[in-house]
Amino acid sequence: MDLFDKLGEAARSLTEKAGDSLEINRLSGEVSIEKGNIQYYQRELGEHYWAKFAVGEKLDDEAMLICDKVVVSQDRIRQIEMDIEKIKKEREAILEERAKAKRSQLEKEEQAKSEIPQAEEAAFTEASEEKTEDGPKFCPNCGGALKEGQRFCIFCGADVTG
Repeated sequence: MDLFDKLGEAARSLTEKAGDSLEINRLSGEVSIEKGNIQYYQRELGEHYWAKFAVGEKLDDEAMLICDKVVVSQDRIRQIEMDIEKIKKEREAILEERAKAKRSQLEKEEQAKSEIPQAEEAAFTEASEEKTEDGPKFCPNCGGALKEGQRFCIFCGADVTG
């Protein structure tokens, strides 16, 4: 029976620990909620004093120092936002310049591509004219090779003088 007693005691101990953990977590959650409430109330208090400062009401020296720090931070934020806008505009200008350069390069490449076939065609035409004048001739009927001055094809007998 000692084994069963030990098992029972271990089970009770685990159950109590689990219950304690649940209760501790619940209470910790309540503490977190109350801390959140305190932060809300502090923010509300700050907004109350800030509203008084904003309309020009005189506050105690410490509150005035804090309000002055807020004003300095707000000015700094405005300056930083202007710097951000400047950087964005500069970046946009650079990107636009690159896009223009790329479009110009593509136009030049397209123009060069259209000029290449014309140049190749002219070279091919010149080469084929040269071959027909100086190179070997072929029978228009069967395609057999012809010698210079030959009047009839030796393969098919066609008249090649025309």
